Amino acid sequence: MPLFRVYKDIFECIADGSKTIEVRTRLLKGDTAVFQCGRSILRKKIAGRQEFDLGDGFLEKNWKLIVPRAASQQSAGERLASIFPGQTKFYAYFLE
Repeated sequence: MPLFRVYKDIFECIADGSKTIEVRTRLLKGDTAVFQCGRSILRKKIAGRQEFDLGDGFLEKNWKLIVPRAASQQSAGERLASIFPGQTKFYAYFLE
């Protein structure tokens, strides 16, 4: 069961259902994701996984499901770059 520590704004978006894709830089096993923000815990079923690169179009199609509070695709990409500096290869976890 993967444990994902997330920022408060991301935790809130997962809880309210507006964020349905979690992004990480490595492939993790398990069918349930555990999200932690401070003392708060949330569990979500992982419906699927997909590897992607920043330039392959995945972010362009799904940015609002990855960073729901981002104002634009560019700001979503900038948020990913700030969390994972220097990374271009990611794994998307589709949440139910």
